[in-house]
Amino acid sequence: MKEGLVFSGIFNMAELRNWLLLIIAIIGAFITIRTYINATKQRRIDNTYKTLDFIRRHITENQIATFIELFQANNELSGVKYNEFKFSDGRIDTIETMFSEGGCGNGDIHNMIELFNLISPTLIKLEEKIIWYEYGQIMEVIYKWTSYLEEELKKTQDYQVDFYLDFNNYMKKKTAKMFSVRTKYYTYCE
Repeated sequence: MKEGLVFSGIFNMAELRNWLLLIIAIIGAFITIRTYINATKQRRIDNTYKTLDFIRRHITENQIATFIELFQANNELSGVKYNEFKFSDGRIDTIETMFSEGGCGNGDIHNMIELFNLISPTLIKLEEKIIWYEYGQIMEVIYKWTSYLEEELKKTQDYQVDFYLDFNNYMKKKTAKMFSVRTKYYTYCE
């Protein structure tokens, strides 16, 4: 009888030890997974700020000033057509000529679009809301201009247009989603 109790006690101790090991293993797995998730989030945020720094180094204040001037000149509320820019000095230009030499964009808008086109494939892997806060309105308005040009090119040509393809594809997917996300605004006042 004593042998049965001793064997039963050993069995219970072994079973208890196995249960404790299982609980410790579950807790360890939980901590490992949680640490991995937090490290991934932190890496994503770090990469977002590195990308934001990259954008800030390549988009100058002069380029933003050019964008603001064009944004204000393209205000349909002041009576200009969708594809026109009416400047304060009375000069009128169009989106079609913005990218030509001597056009109203002075190459600044083209450089901004090239930069956004370059980083667009990687924005999905970043905290998009942070970048959208800084450059959302610029990206949205530039997308409006490039999508207009893309549609105009599609009308005149029989093949698929690759006009800033990465940027336009990104914006097609994200514009509706980012509509309610906060962003810096450059307003128009008269």
